[in-house]
Amino acid sequence: MKKILALALTSCVFTAVAGSPVYVDAGIGIDTGNNNLAMSGDIGYMFMKYFGIEGGVTGTSNYYLFDGAIKGVLPLGVVDLYGKLGAGINDYTGGGNNNTTMGLLYGGGVAFHVAPSWQLHVEDYTVSGANPNFLMFGAQFNF
Repeated sequence: MKKILALALTSCVFTAVAGSPVYVDAGIGIDTGNNNLAMSGDIGYMFMKYFGIEGGVTGTSNYYLFDGAIKGVLPLGVVDLYGKLGAGINDYTGGGNNNTTMGLLYGGGVAFHVAPSWQLHVEDYTVSGANPNFLMFGAQFNF
């Protein structure tokens, strides 16, 4: 009986881990306004398969975007369509000028499920009041 109980509990633990709503994301792409190389990192939490929150940073050689957003997802089998809406803090340090502003973050993307915990995605996003628009390719790992 103890062995069966231990096996059942172990099964529940691995099932809970496989369905964890926490994810991390890394991306590489371009700032389409200036053709600068950009890199990004995000961490997020999905409350359900259609809705989550996300926070992260995107940077180039002279620009950083710190953001927090609500993420809406439309699952379509092995492909997800998603949109982001939130706030971003722009920090630009180029040409001898330092400029920090806050604006509305918005964007969207397409994610492709390549393994149970992995997705590859292409996304485009920007922040109002800022010049950069980012076109990014990335990978997401779901814990």
